[in-house]
Amino acid sequence: MPQLTPAQIREGSGILLLFLGLLSLLAMVYAGGPVLTNLRHLLFAGFGYGWLLPTVGVLALSVYLIWPRPPPVGPLPPLAAGAAALACLGLLSLASAPAGGAAGRLIERPLSSLGGGPGALLLLLLALLLGLVLAFRLSPGGIMLAAARGGRRAYAERRRLEELVARPHAAAKRGPQKAATPALVAAEPNLEEILRPLPEADWRPTGTGAAATLPGPPLFQPGQEAAGERQAFRVVAEPEDELPEIDWKLPPLTLLDTLVARKERMQEEIKRNVRLIEGTLATFGVQARVIGVNSGPAVTQYELQPAAGVAVKRIVALQNDLSLALAAAPLRIEAPIPGKSAVGLEVPNRSASLVSLREVVESPAFAAGSHQMALALGNDVSGQPITGDLTRLPHLLIAGATGQGKSVCINVLITSLLLRCTPERLRLVMIDPKRVELSGYNGLPHLAVPVIVESHQAAAALRWAVAEMDRRYKLLSAQGMRNIGAYNDRAAQQHARPLPYVVIVIDELADLMMVAAGEIEELICRIAQLARAVGIHLIIATQRPSTDIITGLIKANVPSRIAFAVSSQVDSRVILDSVGAEKLLGRGDMLYQPVDAGKPTRIQGAFLSDQELESVIGFWQAQGEPRFIEEVLDGGAAPPLPGEGESGRRLDPLFARAARAVAAEGGASVSLVQRKFNVGYSRAGRIVDQLAEHRVIGAYQGSKSREVLMNLPDVDELLERLGLEG
Repeated sequence: MPQLTPAQIREGSGILLLFLGLLSLLAMVYAGGPVLTNLRHLLFAGFGYGWLLPTVGVLALSVYLIWPRPPPVGPLPPLAAGAAALACLGLLSLASAPAGGAAGRLIERPLSSLGGGPGALLLLLLALLLGLVLAFRLSPGGIMLAAARGGRRAYAERRRLEELVARPHAAAKRGPQKAATPALVAAEPNLEEILRPLPEADWRPTGTGAAATLPGPPLFQPGQEAAGERQAFRVVAEPEDELPEIDWKLPPLTLLDTLVARKERMQEEIKRNVRLIEGTLATFGVQARVIGVNSGPAVTQYELQPAAGVAVKRIVALQNDLSLALAAAPLRIEAPIPGKSAVGLEVPNRSASLVSLREVVESPAFAAGSHQMALALGNDVSGQPITGDLTRLPHLLIAGATGQGKSVCINVLITSLLLRCTPERLRLVMIDPKRVELSGYNGLPHLAVPVIVESHQAAAALRWAVAEMDRRYKLLSAQGMRNIGAYNDRAAQQHARPLPYVVIVIDELADLMMVAAGEIEELICRIAQLARAVGIHLIIATQRPSTDIITGLIKANVPSRIAFAVSSQVDSRVILDSVGAEKLLGRGDMLYQPVDAGKPTRIQGAFLSDQELESVIGFWQAQGEPRFIEEVLDGGAAPPLPGEGESGRRLDPLFARAARAVAAEGGASVSLVQRKFNVGYSRAGRIVDQLAEHRVIGAYQGSKSREVLMNLPDVDELLERLGLEG
């Protein structure tokens, strides 16, 4: 019989002990069979609730024996661990006799008889602590130092979270101030420098009494004009001597609802979110700290400062995991925040608050505006009011899904202008194909024409705007002026009539593009390209952000945009040329990107109720009636020159011959025009489009020939009207 080596004996003993330890664990968790049942009873009888201590000891010893090269361990650590285990059993038995089993009672009873219960407790605790210290070679001083260090760290973290939440409220009571940008340092961030204050909730307008109005540049009053020195401008249709003299008054801010007091910020919610954000990032190995909190009406922005060597894209990639941890969706990450060394994480508030228009127009940002064409937009993610200047935009495109706040935004923009501009300084042309959104403005003295609801009248109004633009350029050129601002300054010095700004509001662009896409697009682009200097501006809105409505030409010429919530990234790219609008919350949550901004700004749009709007409109209607400009619906332009179509575009020289040819053939197609006149496909296609535009032929019908709508006498009449010879 071969002799076993010491290593084999050790390993065999370890395997046997491992089997016994696992069998003990199985007996305690699985009740089945007489062997396991008896073993469980034996463990409970011997060790009570401390049955796990000998089981763990047996398993640890088995691993030590099986290990190929176990580290040398003297007799002291095993003996100390055993003493600690016995002391633990004694403590269990001291608490309740059956809890420590027979082994616990064997230790506890002699000690209790000698020193009583308190003495036995102290001796057992001493044995437990000494056993743990000797078994695991712990340092009591090191343990105390680590405990103190952990306590200080927990206290500092608690203080950081409290200051992170409480600091903005304390700063808000001192009034708005400019926040400093945090520097990247290794030490704890200075929260007093990186936390911006919340806006004041009790701003008051300049002035006293109910008639306090917004400060701004002095308005030119009609009573100041000298007789015989007034200059008449072609934008006004009536003769000068028939114009009534009205001392226009600006509406007081008391017509707007007062600011509803905001409820206290949920400090515990912000603290909880800070811990979750930092903890979630740490779980995925991304070290970052929250260095600032900006609490806005609808969202709260947490400023993250990644540690050195952490790529920003790693934080962006964890957006879904952060959304899951915070139980909030959708999240928006701004990486990085413009002008800051931080990444912005925007988390929706559990309860969003409204931003009233009065809150924005009473803010210093709006009241200090140097121009009358100031627009009140809303509050950003830090609660600060955001305003714009229509003369700098100079045109604005608003788009988003249905019911997300576009109509309210348009009313807010128009009301912002009505609060600062008299009818002598502002004329409005409103186009409302939906017939219900802007109809309440009828009777407003600022209107140059009643609210337009028909598509053909909308095209005529845009043609008038182009003609008015040309007339104004000629007027400025004759006076040697570069823009309307310089012209009005000269007019004020000479007591002449100022040239009013003209704002064209289109509530639904899609309806116009479906009727006459080519003409509408051409007119909008021409106005957008040239009309800024002469004071004509566009505000265009649509609920269909698709490429056939918001074309490339329109986007190129209307660079300032407002995007409300949309359903997909594709729609967001159509509006903003970037993603982000698909993550908005709706109910006025928007992205505002003016022409001079590299990235859009998230804003909670100001809210204006129907009662407030009616009050402002009624205030103006009580002062006077509108003086309409008759030329607006007539197109305001001279009749087309010979050889020009109804849209003003030059007709092809072959137009007359082609019209007669298709009328004689009884059918029309591009290939027919190519064969008849030996021209290329592109030119033949243009001729067919011009024939369709003048109703000579019908619409495109696929592979079939187009229907001919005019006979030869009708064609002759059309050519005579156009000044063409067949």
